[in-house]
Amino acid sequence: MTNKKQETVDTLWVKYRKTLEMLNDTLDELEKKPKEVEVIKEVEVEKEVEKVVEVEADIDLSTPSDVAKLEKKIEDRLNKDDKLQG
Repeated sequence: MTNKKQETVDTLWVKYRKTLEMLNDTLDELEKKPKEVEVIKEVEVEKEVEKVVEVEADIDLSTPSDVAKLEKKIEDRLNKDDKLQG
């Protein structure tokens, strides 16, 4: 049971890593394009339901180092862009 849960967490890290890589690639592409911004406001209504389930499991939830590096790289890029625009 624990192995299945750890596999699920590991799968989520793989998907998150891929998402960060795609975000980083998109930021590269945006730097190449002219800056033109159109602001469209949309309102979405979400309903949040909280469900508490207690389960004992030995799962490693620590952030993998490559994911942490990607997060830092993207954060630094976004902060740099904010400083340039400010």
